[in-house]
Amino acid sequence: MAFQPDILITTPDGRVMVIEAKVTIDDLPRTEEALKGYMVGMQYPFGLLITPEQGWVYRDSYSSIFPTSVKRVEEFDSTRIWRQNPPCEGQEFEAFVQQWFEDLADFPAAWLPPQFKDIVQGYVLPAIAGGEVRAAHPR
Repeated sequence: MAFQPDILITTPDGRVMVIEAKVTIDDLPRTEEALKGYMVGMQYPFGLLITPEQGWVYRDSYSSIFPTSVKRVEEFDSTRIWRQNPPCEGQEFEAFVQQWFEDLADFPAAWLPPQFKDIVQGYVLPAIAGGEVRAAHPR
């Protein structure tokens, strides 16, 4: 089955971030490779894998047309970014993460991990202001 992300952040001009929000990730290497392949194939410069406890941030260097051009730039404790306890059910967690991104302009940037904060401030917030955060598939 082909990789289907959970959340997309786009602008009228292009794509910004692809997000995979899962309550658990059983096979991180396989999930990372699927995300990287999607990022390259669909030309998303940034990616995020996130669970209620952990987050991984990815950036495409565009050094090649292969998933090897996508590098993990940060791993962080996601419990520090939630204002309330996240749901433990898959689709509810996806909706929770989507809402978190939609409300990101009101979130204290100082609470974000350094690399993620740079991406959020430089790319994600401007994209949200002029674009949209949407579910990538029906929930």
